[in-house]
Amino acid sequence: MAIEAALADRGFEPIVAGTLSAVEDRLGRTLPVAALLDLHLPDGNSVALARSLHERGCKVAMCSGTDVIPDDCDFAASFRKPVIAHDLVRWLEEVTGTGDA
Repeated sequence: MAIEAALADRGFEPIVAGTLSAVEDRLGRTLPVAALLDLHLPDGNSVALARSLHERGCKVAMCSGTDVIPDDCDFAASFRKPVIAHDLVRWLEEVTGTGDA
């Protein structure tokens, strides 16, 4: 929730989902500008989702508390859990070209 609040405070519109199926429901056909994905979700890992979003032009970051992000996900930024909200906001501002110049 701290991450969601920090993103909203900086003008981002976070979409929060706790499972891969919830991501599909919440996004529908919408493509986010950027996505932070937990590597392991209750219904599977997010590697295929990360790759799909990246191929469609979404900036992707992945996080994990225990595992290393797979080498074939070198397109994604990597964050170790717990993710510090400020670090994520800074990454989003960099990849979206927003924030203070």
